[in-house]
Amino acid sequence: MKILVTGASGRLGSCVCRLLRESNLGFIAVDKFPDKQADYPIQSADLTEWETCERLMEGVDVLVHFANFSNFNAAPPEVLYPANAAMNMNLFQAGANVGCRRIIFASSIQVLDGQFPFMDRTKQENVLTYLPVDSDAPAVPRNAYALSKQAAEQMLSYFADTKGITGIAIRFPLLVDWEFMREIKKTNGIERGNAYDLFAYLPVYSAAEAVFKAITAKLDGYRNYFVASKDNLEQSPAREIIEQEMPDLPNRKPIEEMESLVDCSKVEADLGWEQPHSLDESLARYEGRESIKPYA
Repeated sequence: MKILVTGASGRLGSCVCRLLRESNLGFIAVDKFPDKQADYPIQSADLTEWETCERLMEGVDVLVHFANFSNFNAAPPEVLYPANAAMNMNLFQAGANVGCRRIIFASSIQVLDGQFPFMDRTKQENVLTYLPVDSDAPAVPRNAYALSKQAAEQMLSYFADTKGITGIAIRFPLLVDWEFMREIKKTNGIERGNAYDLFAYLPVYSAAEAVFKAITAKLDGYRNYFVASKDNLEQSPAREIIEQEMPDLPNRKPIEEMESLVDCSKVEADLGWEQPHSLDESLARYEGRESIKPYA
């Protein structure tokens, strides 16, 4: 099995590459800006170039694609969207042309939460449809980054339908390392304010485990999943957050049974991935892992 990992120098990409290496699975790693200190070779590649993608996808069985601009403020919309769209379409089409069997794509919670392209949380509108949020929640993209992620999901669905590729889009929340989690522990949570994004987070190591599971899971067609820790960055009970921040949102279960703002049962069932339940559990499991790329 030939695996290509794009964005291999990034936070998630580096964790996935380490899992592949530890499992003795061969892979090719590429990034526009290769990490020269990585303990695996990373090729330099500009994925907005069609010829580059054609060359890289030759003989690839599984594409693990993380190489996009990383957030709405990473570039102006007129730069970000066409670049992400070009990278995604180039790789997906090149994969279809050579018979690639599976594509795993890093999507984002921003597809779901309708985040406007600015950082002021007090001015973000809560447009979630129901609680707890699960993998079937409808998309409400309201910035160019989220729009590019939704477009990639639609591309994957198209290639699954027309070319028989297994397409898996995983919608990630804020990905954090163990040092970040330790700081949350010290303060007993981070006061965020405005739960439009559910105060959701996930250890980046757990995110890599979900991707690793997606590489070999017995699936076909197009699938999208939402993954997040069962608890939240504020370290507050789900019921308390709902009553204070989202009392008018429809609940899919009685509020007294709401232990979490997220429901990851679908991805657990389909991939065999285990959702982290608490900050303490995640720290016990991941603290002391190798350092990874710092936050931008």
